Amino acid sequence: MPLFEQVLDKYPESIKIIFKHYPLPFHKQALPAALASMAAGEQGKFWEYHDELFLHQNSLSSDKYLEIAQNMGLDLKNFSLDMMRPSIRKKIEQDISDAKKAGVTGTPTIFVNGRKLKKRGFGAISKLIDNERAGLQQ
Repeated sequence: MPLFEQVLDKYPESIKIIFKHYPLPFHKQALPAALASMAAGEQGKFWEYHDELFLHQNSLSSDKYLEIAQNMGLDLKNFSLDMMRPSIRKKIEQDISDAKKAGVTGTPTIFVNGRKLKKRGFGAISKLIDNERAGLQQ
């Protein structure tokens, strides 16, 4: 997240960050975590919940998802129901399909205007954004 914050600070009017889920199949908590973050998003707390998941990534479990939701003041009944909603699972499945089509093999993967960032870091992403912006202005 610090990388995205740096980018948003430098290009506040030029970029839009779109988050897509790509729960890796070998990580048994990846899909439940994605579902939980989407359920939190239904109550307007996606990013806050997302950040909490990363802070607790070594202790993720069904109980932890509820604990985080409760600590954030989410409506636990709606949160639990939303985690099971087929429409939320379908959004995640669409994200996975999109990622596979784009050649994503791991996380995180960053794209700028459909171009995959090869080197992660503020300098690399700034260069790619500057090049894209220059191309748009021509």
